[in-house]
Amino acid sequence: MPYVLGIDVAHGRTHAATCHRRGLGWGEPEPLWLGTRSPAAASALFLDDEGYLLTGDAAAEAGARVPSRLLTGFHRRIGDDVPMLVEGEPFPPETLTTVLVEGIAEHAANLFGGPPQHLVLTHPGDWGGYRRDVLRRALADAGFTAVTLVPGSIAALGAHLPLPGPGAQVAGVCEYGTDGVNVTLATASGASGWQLGHGAEGVAPAAALSTLFALAGAASTAPKRLAGVVFCGDVPPHALPARPPCPMFAGPVPPATTALGAAALAALRADHRGTPQEPPAVETTLLPKVDTLGELGERPPRPPVEITPFELPERTGPLNLFRRRRPLAAVILVLAAAVSAVVITVTARDATAGPAGTPAPTHHCAPSGEGHC
Repeated sequence: MPYVLGIDVAHGRTHAATCHRRGLGWGEPEPLWLGTRSPAAASALFLDDEGYLLTGDAAAEAGARVPSRLLTGFHRRIGDDVPMLVEGEPFPPETLTTVLVEGIAEHAANLFGGPPQHLVLTHPGDWGGYRRDVLRRALADAGFTAVTLVPGSIAALGAHLPLPGPGAQVAGVCEYGTDGVNVTLATASGASGWQLGHGAEGVAPAAALSTLFALAGAASTAPKRLAGVVFCGDVPPHALPARPPCPMFAGPVPPATTALGAAALAALRADHRGTPQEPPAVETTLLPKVDTLGELGERPPRPPVEITPFELPERTGPLNLFRRRRPLAAVILVLAAAVSAVVITVTARDATAGPAGTPAPTHHCAPSGEGHC
């Protein structure tokens, strides 16, 4: 049965969804069950004793017993020259993401009788062309040639607003996670498709909508003029206001919204209807002849490193203690030292002179005839 596949590799969990061909069109996106107890699976890999990489929940369970062989957080490390090491074995981050995608694609192929006609894979919104090129080359080496890479927030919009309406459009995405809410504004003009605008990360859940409306106001768009707001991730109860100023969407399974939107975008790509409306990441779509790909783009500069010099504590000798005193106290100490010096000098001189000499006694006698007294 013809189908397309959407995969959302988040920091903690990975979701997937499929769309199946229904006559001349495509059916609604449906979650693809990946985990042992839930549709999502852990975004993890585990290196076993035989050198094979386990994926998903099986990797997380094995990693709980041997944490030193567990690999996580690799998707956000793509583009980093430093490989991830496990038991002395280096693994480039893009290779690890490719292994995770291979496991999901193989699972889908076993269920539906073959590979998908198209694959949409999400990536963080702050990626540039270099990171996308690194990942698509790794996917191409693994045989995935019909792939589109899109930012996760754009994929979330695809679940409810895959094609913007005519004219200028503005929409928002609130993605709830363990570190707060990532608020993103997306814009579209004509047939250009949704493109990432300004955003804020780590926003408090109670301030998510107000932050989004502030971003929209900075773009000269009132809340009631928004095309819609999509809520995804671990959306808490009562996150949506009772009287929303614009259309708001949460979906039946908010954590899977991004994967469902990725599958919807994959259906558009399979029918060649998504090209004008795709975000800038459409440039990362792979061609069948992967050997004709150009050179990698310029490597993004590393962030500046600020080194704070370590100041050694001052020596606690008498001289340093004297320097730290106030000027008035210093003058008093100088005068006291001078007076002490004068006193010491006078005392020393008196001690050197000694007591005054006593005159010798004089004897008086009457003279006798013999000349003796």
